[in-house]
Amino acid sequence: MLRIIGVGICEGHVTDRAKALIERSEVVYGSERALKLAENWIKGDVRILKKFGSEVYSQIEKEASEKDVAVLSTGDPMVAGLGKFFKKAEIEPGISSVQVALSKLKVDLCDVLVVNAHGKKFEVGKRSLLILADKNFDLKLLGNSEIVVLEDLCSKERIRRGLASEVTIESNNSIIYVR
Repeated sequence: MLRIIGVGICEGHVTDRAKALIERSEVVYGSERALKLAENWIKGDVRILKKFGSEVYSQIEKEASEKDVAVLSTGDPMVAGLGKFFKKAEIEPGISSVQVALSKLKVDLCDVLVVNAHGKKFEVGKRSLLILADKNFDLKLLGNSEIVVLEDLCSKERIRRGLASEVTIESNNSIIYVR
């Protein structure tokens, strides 16, 4: 089993669920910073990530086919983190620097556009869209876009994929991902 676990950006940001997942992992990978943030809950073998890239990620995935492996990601693995590099892993969210910054600014995440230009070339128009919606949202506004509708996350969770013209929203607690 492979899990990518968000450990926040500073002391006190590791969630209870993340702590439990880290404690039961046989092998824990992470940068020195990530390992330091979670050191109190690591019981398994520690592997410091000094290099990042597809070769390293493949080795980790291979090991995870035989052992319970955690890869610690500072912040949230899906906010400019390691989550996108491990398609078959379970992702455990964490508190990201984006969330901390917006809290200090007292600005709602839905009122900003977040773009990662950290160590990479920024390309306009290469972004997806995430819409927080209820049953009244008109999917026709999205034309024939490919979408994923995620409803009632963490309870009666439903995830449906398709064209906007073919999918319906059945919950007032919905998120629409537009590719």
